[in-house]
Amino acid sequence: MAEIIKVGLILMLVALVAAVALGLVNSRTASIIAVQKELEKQNAMNEVAGSLSPGDSLAFDSLSVAGLENPYMICDNTLNVMRVSVPPDTSSVGYVFIAYGKGYSSTVQTMAAVELDGSISSTIILYQQETPGLGANVENPSKLIEKFNRLTASECLLTKDGGGIDAMTGCTITSRAVTNSVRTGLEAMNEAGLFNSGDNEPAEENPADATVESSEEGGTE
Repeated sequence: MAEIIKVGLILMLVALVAAVALGLVNSRTASIIAVQKELEKQNAMNEVAGSLSPGDSLAFDSLSVAGLENPYMICDNTLNVMRVSVPPDTSSVGYVFIAYGKGYSSTVQTMAAVELDGSISSTIILYQQETPGLGANVENPSKLIEKFNRLTASECLLTKDGGGIDAMTGCTITSRAVTNSVRTGLEAMNEAGLFNSGDNEPAEENPADATVESSEEGGTE
């Protein structure tokens, strides 16, 4: 009995030391990881918004839009819209937002640049943890998201759902998650009046530094 208690105490001590060590490592690396993620978002914004204007530098301002609904509550995320302009001109050249869709094994994050008329200019996958070799192929633009370019909300549908976008082979769940998440974001922006002629600013600006707040596969999807 004494031997069993001794072994138990040793195991408890090892677990305690491991937990403390893990906590220390996490506390030291959390801020570094957060900064890295923000940098990745900034780089993605510049990359995807580059399709909106030939300008060398772009400015991103968060918008506070009355009546803008949030279609991403089911993913525990929020629709945040960034206005894109080319300094020193402050007029909009388009918008950038992140779409969140529940895929087969992860919530896929898709950043989209949108023209003032509501058509998609460019897209990029920010995050996914889908099945390697199947849904993870969504990171290859030619597999799916490249097909979104020039489409409006009503056109952003898979062929299986009555649209004209072919799903990735064997990856209907991932394909639908990405397509539907982008479409619902566009629909919310359209209903909030963001897609007008662009002559007037459609929403109140928050002139802060650019920040973005933030199916697979192995069977029939």
